Amino acid sequence: MKAILPLTSLVAMRDIGEVIDFLDEAGKEVRFELSYMMSPSFLDEVEPLVKGRIDSVHACCPATEYFPNLASGDSFVVAQSMRDMRSTLDTALRFGASIVVLHAGYVTDLAMPSDYKIRSLLLAGEEFSAEARFKDGSICGPDYNRGPKYLLFAARAKERLAELAGVYAGKGVRLAVENLNPRVGYLFHTPDEMVKLSRLQPNLGLCLDVGHLFICSYAYGFDFLEGIRTIIATKKVLTCHLHGNSSAPGLFRDDHHSLDKHGFPFAEVLAILADSGANLVLETVEEPLRNHRMLRDMLM
Repeated sequence: MKAILPLTSLVAMRDIGEVIDFLDEAGKEVRFELSYMMSPSFLDEVEPLVKGRIDSVHACCPATEYFPNLASGDSFVVAQSMRDMRSTLDTALRFGASIVVLHAGYVTDLAMPSDYKIRSLLLAGEEFSAEARFKDGSICGPDYNRGPKYLLFAARAKERLAELAGVYAGKGVRLAVENLNPRVGYLFHTPDEMVKLSRLQPNLGLCLDVGHLFICSYAYGFDFLEGIRTIIATKKVLTCHLHGNSSAPGLFRDDHHSLDKHGFPFAEVLAILADSGANLVLETVEEPLRNHRMLRDMLM
């Protein structure tokens, strides 16, 4: 494997003290991704420490009440989503980031709450529950992304993604669409969907989230490692989110745990990703320093 310096998402760090401690231990050369959970005040606090070390920003940043929903048929929701994405572009330019990662949209006209508990209650509600194969986690069945309702919302999202990618490119920033986990109401789960997105617009890139793809491999029944190879082969993957989870047949968990937990096949994953040219971003919610050192040593 060629030497690559891993990035660390600030999603694992909730205050300035944790960022300072990480920098003291990991070294000043480390680089980061700004998180969608960061408040305006946290961004202000952390700016002197990380400005010039930021390669990517996870939308929306600063944090907003709702995730962008570019698939909505509600003009107010779309307008707010676009405003939030313009604010995130401002953040990227402010911190010197060249990539913005985006959850593109949802199979609903509603605004999608960014708060996990509120979002889970919404997804367990009447609009979505009938299409859930597994009620725990609102997990979809293998035909979900071929239904007419899903395809209608996906088409709307694609049209607006192409427009937004052009706006971002005009400012020198690449937009990267992230594959999501297989919950009803979520868009873009599978390798074939990511391949289609890669062809949508020259400036639109991809964020390959390997943890989400692992969960989807059980929901949709495809080979996980082959799915990674298929997405990487598009040559449009700008960045990857790395984290492990405890998913298994009939068990769907988006844990964002350490890479070496639960028997997650991270060594095999890295063997595929190491020469892809994509950024490798640790998006674990625990043990950021240990994961940084582990990934760094494997990539040396």
